[in-house]
Amino acid sequence: MTFMPEKPYLNRIQRPSRYLGREVNVILKDPRAVRLRVALLFPDLYEVGMSHLGLGILYDILNRQPEIWCERAFAPAPDLEAELRRRGELLGTLESGDPLRHFLLVGVSLQYELCYTNVLTLLDLGGIPLLAARRGPHDPVVVGGGPVAFNPEPVAPFFDAFLLGDGEEAVLELARTVGAWRAAGGSREELWRALEEIPGVYVPPFFAPQWDEAGRLREIRALGRRERVAKRLLDDLNRISLSPGVLVPTCPIVHDRLSVEIVRGCSRGCRYCQAGVIYRPVREREPEAVQAWVEAALAATGFEEVSLLALSPGDYAPLPWLLARLMDRLEGAKVSLSLPSLRADTLGPELTRQIQRVRRTGLTIAPEAGSERLRQVVNKNLPEEAILTSAREVFRQGWRLLKLYFMVGLPTETAADREELARLVRGVLETAPEARPELHVSLSTFIPKAHTPFQWERQLGLAESRAVLAEVKDRLRRRHLQVKWNSAAQSWLEGIFSRGDRRLAEVLLAAWRRGCRLDAWSEHLRLEPWREAFREAGVDPEEYLRERHPKELLPWAHLDSRVSPEFLRAERERAYAGLATPDCRQAGCQGCGACEDPSRDLKLSLAPAPVGEGPASSPGLPPSRAPQPVLYRLHYAKTGPARWLSHLELITAVYRALRRAAVPVAFTGGFHPLPRVAFHGALPVGVESLCECLDVALRRPMPAEELVSRLQGVMPEGLRVLSAARLAPGARPPQVAAATYEAESPAPVFAPEKAAAFLAREEVPYEKRRPGGLAREVNVRPLVAALQVLDPQHLRITVHLPEKDNLKITEIVAAVFHLSPDELAAVRLVKTRALPAAALTQRGAGAATGGLGMTAGRRRR
Repeated sequence: MTFMPEKPYLNRIQRPSRYLGREVNVILKDPRAVRLRVALLFPDLYEVGMSHLGLGILYDILNRQPEIWCERAFAPAPDLEAELRRRGELLGTLESGDPLRHFLLVGVSLQYELCYTNVLTLLDLGGIPLLAARRGPHDPVVVGGGPVAFNPEPVAPFFDAFLLGDGEEAVLELARTVGAWRAAGGSREELWRALEEIPGVYVPPFFAPQWDEAGRLREIRALGRRERVAKRLLDDLNRISLSPGVLVPTCPIVHDRLSVEIVRGCSRGCRYCQAGVIYRPVREREPEAVQAWVEAALAATGFEEVSLLALSPGDYAPLPWLLARLMDRLEGAKVSLSLPSLRADTLGPELTRQIQRVRRTGLTIAPEAGSERLRQVVNKNLPEEAILTSAREVFRQGWRLLKLYFMVGLPTETAADREELARLVRGVLETAPEARPELHVSLSTFIPKAHTPFQWERQLGLAESRAVLAEVKDRLRRRHLQVKWNSAAQSWLEGIFSRGDRRLAEVLLAAWRRGCRLDAWSEHLRLEPWREAFREAGVDPEEYLRERHPKELLPWAHLDSRVSPEFLRAERERAYAGLATPDCRQAGCQGCGACEDPSRDLKLSLAPAPVGEGPASSPGLPPSRAPQPVLYRLHYAKTGPARWLSHLELITAVYRALRRAAVPVAFTGGFHPLPRVAFHGALPVGVESLCECLDVALRRPMPAEELVSRLQGVMPEGLRVLSAARLAPGARPPQVAAATYEAESPAPVFAPEKAAAFLAREEVPYEKRRPGGLAREVNVRPLVAALQVLDPQHLRITVHLPEKDNLKITEIVAAVFHLSPDELAAVRLVKTRALPAAALTQRGAGAATGGLGMTAGRRRR
């Protein structure tokens, strides 16, 4: 195991918990004991990247190999990037902190085109040359993968290679090939030749696009041994075992739950959907394996929610069986279950009944198009009555929030289709009973994607997109209806890059140099630098939004999704004819080509529903009277990396530790049950403590020593349970009136004369800032009970904790010694004692004026 010193910048940035790298189940190895070091990069913030299932799967597969250590890095927020550049430091991984340039293989997850600038930030901050052609034999090998890799041309110059398709098996082949190349001391071209031999790997230097005088793509010249690169396919999901030791994030993330993929691929054939093409054919995980893994993973992580992932989960045949079995086991532990967006025609009453047995998690229906005609065009074969019936059933079963998802700007769409959208939404609202529900409608602009039947279509321009979104929003103005929409500017930029070519690499580099970062976040997207970048590169962005001729050579023509271009063209023609294409799993093969592979006998893994067993869930019985909970008071320390957890992050960490420890914790009632835990006091972020406490209610008594022992083995690093004691019924919370802190600074900022001046005054005003920018004045002097300057770098201070006009300890120390923000950020504070009111009374009134003594000079211990 390697131990990384604390990152020096954590006290100067917001949400430092993003960068700790000390999650529960993190994998740490001795770098001297491995032969190959891999860094997996996710070019977005931690809370987005940690939500991605594929990143965790590859992290686990690579780290199972004793000779490989795989680590992670995420796009830094702007404050961290600025801090690193100010310090002249390189970005390192979360696990070891080693700069990215020290890794042999760097894998980049490409999920979204608007993350492209973040890729450049990661490479540059990590000390890796941006262009693959400028990397030498000692630079890392940069390989991209994910859905965007099916048209990676706009970022091709920055990558040594891309992996198309499934990575579970290919990632080890990549790692070993790169390791052998480095051991042999090969050149960069020898590396590319070796990578080209791996099925599914695309090496951009071996393909040269050529344009004609009009700027249209004329030829993609193959310079290597292949003219086309076919995607890699894992034919059986069950062949790759999943580890239950899933990483547990240190801060809230976008999808903060335990997720498992039950199906890969979709056979519904929606014509706008890229995922439905590139993840074909359909492969299912065995339901018994899913159930066993979920139970093991919950024990190892402590998550309070499980999500079963699939493009169309309602098409998973064993779903009713699996839901019932899981909920029978999860209900008692108050673990909820959720599903992603569901087709209305698969949302039955038994499914919704099972989901809500613990709490009503969110339900989303995606009609996509407002009118039945337009749904036929996009092959979303979903009658309006099926949508209304599903909504009616959801509301009847007690849901008060339903989400609907629509696109605007679809091929052949007219104003009449948009009016039908508004009418459908009103119809969904009217299916609710007397108590009006909340309906959330999400709108986005249609973006043609590579390898889909609509890859040739025109996309709405920026002004058109804004106008259409405004039109639909105006039609949906009414009570109980909330409308959200994707930024038209983001859709415009995404559309340009989603069907872009290598000429956009120059645009991307120019925009990045102008400061473009985190373009997928509306608060960070700035269009004017992008417009300047297009002008500088001499590239017309609107050219990439135009309609393409079906016989036009496309930038991704040399990349094979295993769905034939002939099938895609036929599907486009059927769309304009208003003809539906049925699901091949019900109506037989439709000839897309995904299941045809002359080099191997591909057997699809389809999981049949278990037979011979009835419904797993028992009939509803009247609840028995719960026994009176037993209360325990726990004292704990919060030090080291845990000091960077906010109070809400601490609460989540403790909740999940209680679950991992299999402690019989009691839960609150109602629709959202939570562990019955009361935290006494909240520390500012960055402040450590040796004397925190909380109360926890258990369903049954257990020895205090056992409670401490169980928790001690599962707490995150830096959280340590010191003691536990059973409380009498009706015990009051601890009456803490003051707290003592020790402070240490690398600079001599604790001047004795400043402390003396502070103690001599009766009033020391301090302007306390509230959220929203409001401020009020607080007198700091009465808050300080005692003050001891041990030496100019060390301080001991005792402060009162009044219910009103209180300040954080950091604010008090800053006010006493007139510290600048940088000086205060460098101070390390530790809470060493929590004092009841009686203790202060025994010390006498003098304590309020420094009666514990102000000592200057040599530090006393």
